Amino acid sequence: MASKNNGIHLRDVYMAGIGSYSPGEPVPFDRIEDVLGRITDAPPRLLKRIDRLRPIMKDMLGIEYSHYAMDPGTREPTETNTSMSARSAGAALDMAGIKAGDIELIVYAGILYDYMCPPNSVFVQEALNIPYCAELTIHSNCTAIYKAIQVGADLVANGRYANALIVTSQLSSPFLRAEFFNQKVITEQQAILRWFLSDGAGAMVLTADKPDHDRALRVVDTYLESVGVGIEPTMKVMVGAHRSEPREIFEHGWHHLTQDLQTVTRVAPRLGAKGFDVMLRKWNLDLSKLRCIFLNIPTKHMMDLGSKTARKSLGRADVPFYTRLSTRGYPGAPAIVIALDEYLAENKLGAGDQLLSFVTESSKWMHAGFLLEKA
Repeated sequence: MASKNNGIHLRDVYMAGIGSYSPGEPVPFDRIEDVLGRITDAPPRLLKRIDRLRPIMKDMLGIEYSHYAMDPGTREPTETNTSMSARSAGAALDMAGIKAGDIELIVYAGILYDYMCPPNSVFVQEALNIPYCAELTIHSNCTAIYKAIQVGADLVANGRYANALIVTSQLSSPFLRAEFFNQKVITEQQAILRWFLSDGAGAMVLTADKPDHDRALRVVDTYLESVGVGIEPTMKVMVGAHRSEPREIFEHGWHHLTQDLQTVTRVAPRLGAKGFDVMLRKWNLDLSKLRCIFLNIPTKHMMDLGSKTARKSLGRADVPFYTRLSTRGYPGAPAIVIALDEYLAENKLGAGDQLLSFVTESSKWMHAGFLLEKA
C-alpha cells in the first residue's frame, strides 16, 4: 500500500524482474583446494592443522559445491564483476520486459570491485550499453544488496526515477588462489575462508508500474541498522590509503581476506537476534502472511542456529527457510539474490504471501532486511 512520508506521497514499488548467475561448473568441496591451489609453504604446524580441520569444516560449512570464475586448470579468471553483473542484469531485465536503455538508475553494491576507481556502477552501465542514467555504488559486504534495495526502492517510491536496476556481485576467487597469499604468514582463519567463499552475481529491476507476470513482488519495507560502535571489525582487508606500500603489504599479509571466525561465532548470534527483533518491531509483521525466510548466512552451522533463533522470535516453529549455500558456496551479498531467484522459479506464491530476508554483516556489525509481498 502506498504511504505518506513527511507529507510526500510514496508510490508502490515492485520487483519486476530478478536474475542471478553462478560462474563455471560446480566444484565439489573435496576439489576446492585443487582448483584454488593448495597451501604448501605455510608453517608446518598450520599445514597439519589445515589437514585436521578439512573434514570438520566440511561438516560445519554444509557446502557440497562452490562456483568460481576461474579456469580450474590455469586459475586464470574467466569473468569480472562487471561481466557477471551484466549476465544477471540481462535476466532481470528480460523478466521485467524492460530494455536496458530505459533504465533510469543503476545501484551497484558489493565489496570486492574490479577497480578501485572508477566505480563498478559505470562499468555495468557500459556493459549494458545504457547511454544515460543515474548511478550509485554502495561499498559493503553481506548487507550490500539490502542497502541497494532500500536506496533504489526509496528513489522510485518518491518519484525521482521510474525504475532502478539493482546489481550485486562478488569475485572472491582472485583473493583465494594459492598464488595470492604470502603463505609464510597466512593464518588458520584466512585458510578456512577458502573452503566457503565463492563467486556469483544477482540483479533486480524495481519499478513503479505493477508487472503483469506471476513472479512480481511488491517491496513492503526495508531495514538497515549499524550497531558496531566499540566492537572491532571481524572481517577485513587491511589495505587502503593508510597502507599502500606493496612490499610491506605482502610481507605482513595485509592483503589477505581476514575474518575472526571465533568472534563471529560468539557475537553474531546475540547481535543478530537483537537486530532481528528490532526489525520485526519496526514492521509490525503479520505472521499469517509469512511464507518463507531467507537468511544471508555463510555456514550451515550458523544457518541452523540463526533459523532456530528466528523461529523463536517469530513464535512460529513451522516457518520454512530457504538457502542455496550447499550448492553455491557463499558469494556474499549475491547469495540472497541467487536464493530468491531460484525460490521464485520453484514455488508459486498466492496473493499477499510475504517473503522476509535478514542478515547481520560481521565486518563492523550491521543489520539489514527486506520484506516482499506477492503483487
